[in-house]
Amino acid sequence: MFQITDIPRLLPEILLLVLALLVLGSDIFERWGRTPEAQLERVRSSASLTCIGLGLVFVIALLQSGYVFRLPDDVPANLFTNIIRNLQSGGPAGPTGAETLPPIIGAFATDHLTMIARLALIGAAFLTSLLCLDYRPNAHPAEFYALILFATAGMCLMAGATELVLAYLAVELTSIPLYILAGYFRNDARSAEAGMKYFLFGALSSGILLYGMSLAYGSAASAMAGAVTANDLTQLARIAELAGQGGAGGGVLTLGMLFVIAGVGYKIAVVPFHGWAPDVYQGAPTPITAFISTASKAAGFVLLLRLLVSAFPALAGSAALGPDLGGWTSLLALLALLTLLVGNLAALPQTSAKRLLAWSSVAQAGFMLLALVAWAAPQQFDRDQGVAALLYYLVVYTLTNLGAFGALAAVALAVGGDEIADLNGLARRHLPLAVLLTLCVLSLAGVPPLAGFFAKFYVFMAGWQAGAPWLVVVALATTVVSLYYYLRLLKAIFIEPPAENTPLTTPPGITAAVALAVAGIVVLGLFPNLVLNVFSRVQLVAGL
Repeated sequence: MFQITDIPRLLPEILLLVLALLVLGSDIFERWGRTPEAQLERVRSSASLTCIGLGLVFVIALLQSGYVFRLPDDVPANLFTNIIRNLQSGGPAGPTGAETLPPIIGAFATDHLTMIARLALIGAAFLTSLLCLDYRPNAHPAEFYALILFATAGMCLMAGATELVLAYLAVELTSIPLYILAGYFRNDARSAEAGMKYFLFGALSSGILLYGMSLAYGSAASAMAGAVTANDLTQLARIAELAGQGGAGGGVLTLGMLFVIAGVGYKIAVVPFHGWAPDVYQGAPTPITAFISTASKAAGFVLLLRLLVSAFPALAGSAALGPDLGGWTSLLALLALLTLLVGNLAALPQTSAKRLLAWSSVAQAGFMLLALVAWAAPQQFDRDQGVAALLYYLVVYTLTNLGAFGALAAVALAVGGDEIADLNGLARRHLPLAVLLTLCVLSLAGVPPLAGFFAKFYVFMAGWQAGAPWLVVVALATTVVSLYYYLRLLKAIFIEPPAENTPLTTPPGITAAVALAVAGIVVLGLFPNLVLNVFSRVQLVAGL
């Protein structure tokens, strides 16, 4: 039963929805101006309100988490301390760090995994709004930024969903705004094409996901045959309890699991469900490409982790493609293999820097799948290590891709294109931007001491301990292959002569977003324990 005391636990999602409505409402008072100056003021107002609001929501979520500051119990009560204490009461842990709060009405967990995902997703939305400051969606700017906020709220709900209906609704709340954002610049043929392709593939994946969820529900219902009908059969833990022990409906549960993996696989763009990604990433507005390729993928991986661990633990199998072949662990290992090979090999011949990074994003999903494989390791320590490696990789990947696509957005605004040739001589025309983009590329390639190196190292270590050394070897080999196309970008930046020698000017919003992302990459590379200590608190128990 939902209680009034549960509201603080949902506060970040509530604030995101309120902020979206506030952005829409504030635009009503400015939309009557028809002059170019009035239109520009509309864009600035919506953008500024979104950036400031997202920054405040991030601070509130960070305070609620208790990761940076936790109010001691012996602090005297006053108005300020009471506010903080009530806020942190809705956080993932008590003073001892132990998770004690059950999911809200069995549908939404406010545990460490949800809180970490919230911080990553809201932070990604904040950086995306900074990138959009200078793209200036002159047509209906309030709707543009409100769609980003609605999508972010949906992603946060995806991360905490422990019930099938809420999980599906959260996926749709995320997907529908992103379809519109991908094709938002309808006068741009590539943007319109990207929006349509994203919508068609997304509708197909949603249908597949919903069918898989219905099969999982049916499996649980068949296990209840002859008993009193339960009203909690859509809860993930209940499905695992009733239908995950090899009893009635076991075959249906396995089929449902396959459809669920396929449906979420479309969302996270893993091979063979990746067909939409290169075209959509290339055609969508570059800041939206950055948002789709990072925040949406991160939310999808967290949802996939919850679904597999909570609803299908009995189908996990043992080691990845080891002596006892079978289970979703082996399936994920196979998908990781295909994703690593196809993503890296397809990136080699690309001439568009944006499309190259799109294929790179597909390849990066293979490393994340490798971290998921580690969950089925026989030791609980290894399972927790796999989850921590996945979360660290997701955070680092989000920062790196936001920085890389942000730098490309700055170049595209200056020179009018996003081909590799458009990067020629960037170091001579704008050295700070060239350095920032270089650090992002090196992090994607896994060069120490940047965070991308440690992200891959932790994933490799978790995969090796999980019993999939062959997959780690393949991942290492594809990492070497990826150096070729990443070095092509660096060659264009530092060696190739520029088309003209006039200095480039970069917008302040995009520059700030890229600089913040790169700062995060450097700090997390030099001091990875800053976040690994937090990620190690995530302890997922099968069926819970």
